Amino acid sequence: MKRVVALALAGLVTAVALVAVIAACGGSSGTQAAGQASPAVSPSGPVVLTLVGEKGQKSFTLNQLEALPAYTGYAGIKSSTGVVTLPTEYAGVRLSDLTDQVGGISKANGVTLVAKDGYGMTFSYAQIMDHAFTAYDPATGAEQAPSKELTVFVAYAHDGKPLGVDEGPLRLMVGTPKPGGQVVDGHWSVKWVDRISVTRASAEWKVQLEGAVPGKLDKPTYVNCASPGCHGSGWVDAAGKRWEGVPLYLVAGMIDDTKRHGAGAYDAAAARKGYDIVIETATGKIVTIDSRDIAGKQDIVLAGKVDGGELPDEYFPLRLVGPGLSEAQMPGGIARIVVRVK
Repeated sequence: MKRVVALALAGLVTAVALVAVIAACGGSSGTQAAGQASPAVSPSGPVVLTLVGEKGQKSFTLNQLEALPAYTGYAGIKSSTGVVTLPTEYAGVRLSDLTDQVGGISKANGVTLVAKDGYGMTFSYAQIMDHAFTAYDPATGAEQAPSKELTVFVAYAHDGKPLGVDEGPLRLMVGTPKPGGQVVDGHWSVKWVDRISVTRASAEWKVQLEGAVPGKLDKPTYVNCASPGCHGSGWVDAAGKRWEGVPLYLVAGMIDDTKRHGAGAYDAAAARKGYDIVIETATGKIVTIDSRDIAGKQDIVLAGKVDGGELPDEYFPLRLVGPGLSEAQMPGGIARIVVRVK
């Protein structure tokens, strides 16, 4: 009898020990699902990030973000005036891993990041998953084809330390895994990120550009340029509607000579002498604008939004608007822009 009891007690101790080992390994599943915040991580501290997607809303404290799979990359930027900030080391979480927390993304989605002060940027699926950025050589600032190593991530550390008060606690960065990689336009580097939303993307489009050099204005390029941190501008019409987009003179600057981007791309001297900007719509309507009438004017814009939303079908994808233009000079459905420098 004593032997039976001893054996039973030994079995119980073994079972308890086994349960303890299993619990220490994370429970009966054996592994934590990739991209999921560990339930063992205490949500201590304030919420620093809110995610919204197909599967609802999720909030994270800093220590919960740090428990997710980490990405370390070297990120730098090129300002709108052409100044390059060389890549330095940042650590954080890939944007794609964060969106996986709330249902993931597809080609039908865009991802909007909003900072504490309300500043926002929208990234396309192609930018997040296919590296579709305008990229630059950090040594020369020259534009080059984007590397397949460019990764969009939300950083919480810089050079091994928490972000400073001018950056964080979270900052959106685009980096590469090794020092000396490419840099991207500075407006993509959003400071004080506190909300990320997966949204439905609008249809892709492009406008043909013809001038000293041929080109196109497609949706990703336009969204890039129209951001508040880059060249975004707007105009409020007599009815109180706010139209937002890119000044027409800057788009003319992409094709008025062979320099397409950066400081000096717009040939102000040629514009003052006068040349025609011919705008053609998808229905064949043609409007001609004199460069002298729009030179340097921020509020004569190729608008892609009205009152914060997409343009209605009659104007999609772009409409020219601004003070001093007649109704006939404000066409929508723009398909082609031609600059004829004399």
